[in-house]
Amino acid sequence: MKNNPFRKRTGILPSYFTGRENELNELKKIYNSTKIGIPGHLILYGPKGIGKTSLLLKFQEEITNLDDVYSVRIPLMEGNFEDIYSLIIEKCSDTLNINIGHFWEKISSLGINIPFIGGISVSREIPQTSPAVAFEKILNVIYDELGSDNPVLILLFDDLQRIMGNDETMKILSILQNALVELNLKGKNIMFVATGSEDIFNKIQDKLDSAVRIFEPYLIGPLSYGEVYDAINIPTKEQNVAFEENVIKEIYELSNGIPYYMQILAYSCFEETNEDDKVTMDEFKKASVYSLNILAQREFKSLFSKSTTEERKILCLMAESNETILSYSYIKDNAHLNSEPSALLKSLINKNMIIKPARGKYKLKSNLFKLYLQNLRINQDTGLIR
Repeated sequence: MKNNPFRKRTGILPSYFTGRENELNELKKIYNSTKIGIPGHLILYGPKGIGKTSLLLKFQEEITNLDDVYSVRIPLMEGNFEDIYSLIIEKCSDTLNINIGHFWEKISSLGINIPFIGGISVSREIPQTSPAVAFEKILNVIYDELGSDNPVLILLFDDLQRIMGNDETMKILSILQNALVELNLKGKNIMFVATGSEDIFNKIQDKLDSAVRIFEPYLIGPLSYGEVYDAINIPTKEQNVAFEENVIKEIYELSNGIPYYMQILAYSCFEETNEDDKVTMDEFKKASVYSLNILAQREFKSLFSKSTTEERKILCLMAESNETILSYSYIKDNAHLNSEPSALLKSLINKNMIIKPARGKYKLKSNLFKLYLQNLRINQDTGLIR
């Protein structure tokens, strides 16, 4: 029995990791700088499915065996502001094999109350000290527990946008910024790396412009054709399965080089492997239907349901057009709208259904989303599904 080498879910390191050399080199540069006492902090951002978590996992894998390096990945979740304290401590305790009770004794002795540590329910009141000081003390305790002469602590925060839904949770960056600066000034070599959504830096700049000076932005782009080719060809050869090159080209075009979409398409194609252990265009056609069903259930159907009737007229125009990018004037003249398209286009961008690649230019978020919309067969005049 052949094992499918591809992944149809996000947040999992693929069986074969390809590309991202520039990103990994940048992370290693910041690590080397942090090691010699000049800490750096990076936010990796990009669209959903671009491979941010996989990159984080790969970086953590590559630094695991380095001397005096301690990395802790902290997958963030929606919750109360004070929950971040306990999340950091619990993850650090688990990853670094530090007794949670010992942690608790040291932190509570500093006058900081942390909720639900190690199953012990304590006061949920925000500490009497300022949050920035509390964070600084907590990270200081963690750093001092590392047990080497010149350790480097690397905090990997995954999905930063989850704690940035409003002004209250936006404080976390300001607090973390202040704590990191103070700890770095005291000679604590702490490196902070986070992943975030495509619009994360706009949110940061809108609410906390000073954070841009400490958290360096790094935009993650799509994979190249060569990288997609390797990501598909190398693991399938290990399973004695061959993808025809025109199939790989179709996967690349349809996925827009986004790893998540590429993995789903390749996974579906592998499942359709013929008796000759090959994947031809016949298998690809069947697999693309299955892939679209997966994405419809997970993403596209929910996304589309958030659009209004007028917005659907624009989506229909983009889906049926032979052009990938449409101008503002073309949309205005051909979408059969009841009003100017400006507000509608802005709304569609905010809802992550279209992209604005240049001034006055618009396109659908992906070719797969375009295929999904084509299958819906929206009526251009009414915006209703036929």
